[in-house]
This record gives sequence, structure tokens and C-alpha cells, in this order.
Amino acid sequence: MKITITDAAKSKIKNRLNGEYKLLLNFDDGVGNYSDVGSCAIGISFDLLAVKPEDNDPAFDDSLDSDLGPIYIKGYSKSYLDQGLKLDVNYNELVLKGDAGMLDGNVALKDER
Repeated sequence: MKITITDAAKSKIKNRLNGEYKLLLNFDDGVGNYSDVGSCAIGISFDLLAVKPEDNDPAFDDSLDSDLGPIYIKGYSKSYLDQGLKLDVNYNELVLKGDAGMLDGNVALKDER
């Protein structure tokens, strides 16, 4: 599976993050070192996390190909993703879309290094 990262999203990411990092697309469900208690809201929630390149959370056992290299995910979270996956910017917020429409209209960009 591939995720396209638009030029606007690349710019937002690169402006916030310096140095070396590994990207994680975190399905916020309470599983793993970087997930809070989970989302109580109706719908799904993702965060884009920058972690140290050597950080290896076993929950992130799969990856998506992207314009910025691999983005690691929890393998089971693929069931919440869609074909034509795209990370874009809308009203200065990162948004995650697929062929069927909006998946998350406010993807938080967090530096966890």
C-alpha cells in the first residue's frame, strides 16, 4: 500500500521536523508506546509521529511506501485505510484522505524524539 504526500504536506512536515527521524502513522487506539488511551469519538484518529530512527515499537509491524520513505503503521490499522491514500493540507491542518473521502480531517504532527 502506498500513501501519497502532497507538496503542501511535505512542506509542513519538513518545516516542523529537523534532523533524522522515522515516521509513524499512528492509529490512536491505545496500543503501543505512542498511543494515548484511544479515541472516544465516533470515527477514527491518526497522528503522524517523528521518532528516533532506532526506535522500534513492536506495535508498528508494517509500513506504507511514501514520497518521504517508509511510514510505519500498526498492520491491523490497514483495515481503516483506503485505496488512493493521500496526506494533504487543508486549512493549515494535515488531513488523511482516500478514494472514498476523508479519513481524518486533523492528523496531528508530533515530534516524539
